[in-house]
Amino acid sequence: MGLLGLSNFWGWQLERARRLADAAGIARADVFQYHHTYLRMRTDIAGPRFGQDGEFGTADGSILSYLRAEPGTTLVGYSPLLNGTYVRDDRRLDEAYDHPGTTHRLEALASVADETGATRNQVVLAWMLGGELPVVPLVGVSSLPQLEEALAAVDLELTDDQRRRLDAAH
Repeated sequence: MGLLGLSNFWGWQLERARRLADAAGIARADVFQYHHTYLRMRTDIAGPRFGQDGEFGTADGSILSYLRAEPGTTLVGYSPLLNGTYVRDDRRLDEAYDHPGTTHRLEALASVADETGATRNQVVLAWMLGGELPVVPLVGVSSLPQLEEALAAVDLELTDDQRRRLDAAH
């Protein structure tokens, strides 16, 4: 049996598509792909790509709460490592991350990375994999060391306290 997925829909569109599939007796989407990472992006910034309603391709609170309420759904998070931003000083965060919560979350991330001896990338991936709402991170790499770093995150187990501090940072 295969899985059907949707990517970058508004929350109401996900629900409508699933309701229509149920009514028609056909397979409904249970896998949803969105931009998702440890840092929280502002989704209210309007632009030419998204129009007046702002960003819709990110797993914001409405998408995350929808997935928690719908058993059997899976989130695939793309760009979880923000193109190297967590570990490379020469990479700048997008303006959508320019808010006070980013500083607090980066501090918590650095603290947990120091405690575990892992890289910030590995902590981000471990946080995604082992959370209340498990996420399948879609990681792009351009070298064998990057692949090895990402794969090592699978074995990184965060303590309850570390996960609590990561989640509580806003």
